[in-house]
Amino acid sequence: MSNLSQLINHDDEDEYLPSPSPPQQPQQQQQVVQEEEEEELPTSITQEHILTSFEKIKTHFPAARIKKIMQSDEEIGKVAQATPIIVGRALEIFMANLVEVSLLEAKKQGVKRITASHVKSAIENTEQFDFLVEAVEKYPPLKN
Repeated sequence: MSNLSQLINHDDEDEYLPSPSPPQQPQQQQQVVQEEEEEELPTSITQEHILTSFEKIKTHFPAARIKKIMQSDEEIGKVAQATPIIVGRALEIFMANLVEVSLLEAKKQGVKRITASHVKSAIENTEQFDFLVEAVEKYPPLKN
């Protein structure tokens, strides 16, 4: 339960700033680039990796809009104050996960930009996103 309260009350902007890297010599920079190129791509995204990415998220879904969407359903009456905030955090984690898996698909193709085809491929190849397969059928398949 303490993790949930930390997510809800996590508004400290200082934690989102990346730490500056020390200046490197040109020779060291070339070694770093070569090491990055030699790394093998992971075949899946771990929960720890998703949570690490989640820590970097600066965008938040507006709780008022989430509450409005929830209340647009006639069966839902009053909504507790914390509910839209928790749903917003869940959406952020979901989006971070989808983007990470899509990024993995893009890296497999050797590109740096994620396209709709990469997202479609990520959804089709990840069991967790099976419920979205019908939603991405209209997009073109990933070119090999």
